[in-house]
Amino acid sequence: MRTVSLIPFLAVVGFLVGCTTDQGNAGQNNKSQCAGFGFSEGTDAFANCMLQLSLKQQSQQPPDHETLVRQYRDLSMARRGDDRYPVCSASDMDAELDTSANKWVGPNCQMAPD
Repeated sequence: MRTVSLIPFLAVVGFLVGCTTDQGNAGQNNKSQCAGFGFSEGTDAFANCMLQLSLKQQSQQPPDHETLVRQYRDLSMARRGDDRYPVCSASDMDAELDTSANKWVGPNCQMAPD
């Protein structure tokens, strides 16, 4: 009977372990880094150190998809008519479909002419 009640418990624990994110690891890394700088946990200096590291990590996040497509569109439009760059297509690994213009855009190609 005990094994029957132990199975759902282990399933829940396994699920929760699988749901952990890198954010928890980043928090632990930040704590050890701030402690390594000589700040004592629970002080204002330690809290400020944690805040600064967190803000730095957030600013290093990759852009969201819409921002990425907008950046690619601007680059691709600026390269129109430049023979050094191929026309963007679905076969380009980095290309994205700009649904507002219905054209492929990318970091290393030019937008197709109208």
